[in-house]
Amino acid sequence: MIPEDIYFQRESVLDINAAVVGVSKSKWEYLDEDEADENKAIALMKKKRFDILPIMKEASIREYYQTNSWNNYTSVSRKYITHNDIIHFQTHMRDVIKGFANESRIFYFLGNEHRIVGLISVVNLNCRQIKIYLFSLLSELEIRLGNFIDDNVTTDELMKITFDSTIKDKHECVKDRYASDKNEGYDMPFVEYLFLSDLINVMIKKKLYSKLGYSRTSFENHFGSLNEFRHNIAHPARSIINRADSVNKLWNKIDYIEEVLFKLR
Repeated sequence: MIPEDIYFQRESVLDINAAVVGVSKSKWEYLDEDEADENKAIALMKKKRFDILPIMKEASIREYYQTNSWNNYTSVSRKYITHNDIIHFQTHMRDVIKGFANESRIFYFLGNEHRIVGLISVVNLNCRQIKIYLFSLLSELEIRLGNFIDDNVTTDELMKITFDSTIKDKHECVKDRYASDKNEGYDMPFVEYLFLSDLINVMIKKKLYSKLGYSRTSFENHFGSLNEFRHNIAHPARSIINRADSVNKLWNKIDYIEEVLFKLR
């Protein structure tokens, strides 16, 4: 029996792995080995916008078709599966994305106990589960950055920096919510009312980036892109992966968030 305490000790409840995001072997589309040819592969891959198409013989798979250029269906190649093409189906998505980027790959077959049980491609990274994973990272970043600022900046200083901003409409809303909550007895730290862009502005104004080991230039470059990244993640209709190099940019964002979180922790 599993002790109940284990359920109270988990800091993270997100465990998004390759099987959650990928496609099960029982649901993927494929070509039968006896009928597979290049023309059929191109026709199906173009119609379904597949860059990878398995070739099946009964229940087994040893080969696949792959587009010669990502998202271009004019030509494909027939290839044998190698050990480098397979990862465990429960591999955490962080490591899948890292593998895509560092190994310059667009897919993995998913294995379990010497069997191929599924497939994951970079296009699967546009799913809702990935956005939940990324938003959880960004949420932790905002919370820890807010705590860091709260430890280093007084409330009066924080309010002055915020309300001296040129973005009046947004901060009038912040002021109204903060005043309303105080009147109703909710005495929350003012930093909790700020947006990521506000937190970044405070870090720059008070030169707090130096306490984390950054220069102003490196801090602005990285955090400026993270603020834009947050906007994209917050809009469900926006794709994360839309170009061949998108997965490299995605991994760089994840890696930088993890670096900052490591310092803030």
